[in-house]
Amino acid sequence: MTKKNSLQKTRYGLVQGKAYREYAKDALWKLKAQKKSIKPIGCAVTMTARYYMPNRKGWPDLFGLVQATADILESAGIIEDDGYIAQIDGSMIAGIDAEDPRVEITVSEITDLEFPLYELHPKLKKKLAEGNLKRLTKTRKKQHEAE
Repeated sequence: MTKKNSLQKTRYGLVQGKAYREYAKDALWKLKAQKKSIKPIGCAVTMTARYYMPNRKGWPDLFGLVQATADILESAGIIEDDGYIAQIDGSMIAGIDAEDPRVEITVSEITDLEFPLYELHPKLKKKLAEGNLKRLTKTRKKQHEAE
């Protein structure tokens, strides 16, 4: 379900449609149940989302699906800011599964502090300048030591 394609006009303006609101509510519940007590990811990330649709009815566009997924990940507290998603490599509409429609999401931290988003995104640039991403430097050093 995408946000853009489910807008409803009300006397108060445009709001997300009932179908999207129900989808987001269900997704938030499932994500929060899996999340446990971890803090939101506060650095650049790569996200892969594989969508399995219930049928061919109302076929969505991939970009709308990815945008809705990013917003839901932020609302669920998985990531601090959906603007931290720097790559969506491998995301696709992977098939139709009438019995188990779903999205399989993988989110991974980008530990390379030379990655362009760390200089381009204002919040990440500030975190980098203030030394709030030192944990990633340690992770990066551990990865290089292991290699």
